[in-house]
Amino acid sequence: MKEYQNTLSNKNIVNAFVHEWAIYAGAKSVLNIKVSPFDIFPPLRDLKTQEVKVAQDIPINTRYDLILGVFPLGMKNVEWNDGSKIIKTQENWLEMLKSLDFLETNGTALFLLEPLGFSTLRGIAFEKVLNEHGFYVNAYINLPKRILPETLINPIFVALSKKPKNQLFVAELLDDSQAQEIARAYFSNINESALARGKYIDAGDYSGFHRIKIREQIERLETQYKTYEEYSLGDLAVEIKYVRSGEQLQECDNAIYIPKVGNSQVICRLEDAKLKHHNYFQVVLHDSALSEYVTSFFRSALGRLVLDSLTSKTFIPHLNKKDVEQALIALPSLDEQKTIVQTHKKLHDLRSAIDEFDAELALNPTRSNSILSQLDVMLDVIGSLTDADRFHSIVREGETKYVEFKETLSLDIKTQKKERYIEDSALKTVVAFLNTDGGRLLIGVSDDKQITGLDTEIKKIHKKNLDNFLKHLKNIVKDRIGTQFYPFIEYRAIKVDTKYVLIIECKASKTECYLYGKDFYVRTNPATDCLNGPDLVEYVKVRFK
Repeated sequence: MKEYQNTLSNKNIVNAFVHEWAIYAGAKSVLNIKVSPFDIFPPLRDLKTQEVKVAQDIPINTRYDLILGVFPLGMKNVEWNDGSKIIKTQENWLEMLKSLDFLETNGTALFLLEPLGFSTLRGIAFEKVLNEHGFYVNAYINLPKRILPETLINPIFVALSKKPKNQLFVAELLDDSQAQEIARAYFSNINESALARGKYIDAGDYSGFHRIKIREQIERLETQYKTYEEYSLGDLAVEIKYVRSGEQLQECDNAIYIPKVGNSQVICRLEDAKLKHHNYFQVVLHDSALSEYVTSFFRSALGRLVLDSLTSKTFIPHLNKKDVEQALIALPSLDEQKTIVQTHKKLHDLRSAIDEFDAELALNPTRSNSILSQLDVMLDVIGSLTDADRFHSIVREGETKYVEFKETLSLDIKTQKKERYIEDSALKTVVAFLNTDGGRLLIGVSDDKQITGLDTEIKKIHKKNLDNFLKHLKNIVKDRIGTQFYPFIEYRAIKVDTKYVLIIECKASKTECYLYGKDFYVRTNPATDCLNGPDLVEYVKVRFK
């Protein structure tokens, strides 16, 4: 039952997108080609629609403002003579090409397509054929998961027209209102920085949404490495070796070992190998890079994403030598590398010491008080690091339906003065989280995901006193939202990169919440909307029944 509801909800998202697309495309006539049993495209009200099952059934001498097509995916190769040459490609793609002959000059077409689009070798060849016929790929739209419950494939929409574009529009559909915004963003040529809002990339950079999402995460993480030089592993390698099945690699100084398959970790000592030697690339490094540091880098969140981005095209993650050479690495100075390596070794020693404490406690319980005091010190330090790491992780993911960033609580960045409207902006988000499904508001983070901190605000407005800052937050929540919502709101200030930031965590409220007792907000993806009139009544009736 739940899977059926999810599928229905996802189809509603697609319906919202297609309806908005038709409106902004100015479509008056629609061709709907339904070869596949997949029921993807909705009926478009008030529009003249012709429905066919194959391209040869399309009435001759007709033209359409909007063509919609759902073909079975991954069909076998067939041949077709277009009048000038023989084209050999997938049958669903040929049907797509044939139907495009009926597109108006300013029309657009949306077709269901395999997840990798035309980024494969076969797809690149077919896209050239499309271009030769005067048709161009303008956008790829990632559909909600499980839109096709009959298959594990997560398909996409490809948008085509007779107008070439310098860049490719990419976006993903997440909910009804956001899907409508994506359609508007495409026709308004709006270029945002995230898939949830729609963005433009170089056409040759598309190789599936999995890789785009990884690239976004890499870009967020790279802000933490921005002072480091970026190199390809090929630039740092003296040589890259591998052996055949049954052969053994020889240990080398300053070398790392990168697994060819699966998700095993990069290592710098063969004795730590969990796989057979023929499943590793041995990368011998220049003196400018320490093998221990490079290993720790590829075990970090950024390093894992770098390797993952290189293998995302394959069904079973697999690296070849060219992939390894292209892997990017953030490389600090040699002294900084040594410091990072020493830190890792100390963490290893710390883990060993904890294990010894555990054994000692079992053998000598009378020492438990002294052991406990030492552990308290360790946990205090580690706890702070854990908070900071968790904060970085949230920032990397970016704003969503459940996460929003604000640079300050009260301080206007331009005027450097305390402003009520700045506070209300934060409180609107809190109210929206309470009225929807909860979420986190991070204060001290700019829109471009830079951790700016609250130290300037605390200094200017609260006399350098963090407690005064937190008391002020409590007071404005009390006055403008209400004490009855305290149980659903938790907040704390932590230090991240030497700067104070604030995390406000909100749970979904059991009763409706208003700002100033009159303004009602809800959270969409990733925005805060004000509801009133019939929309407010209906939402409250459903959400708080």
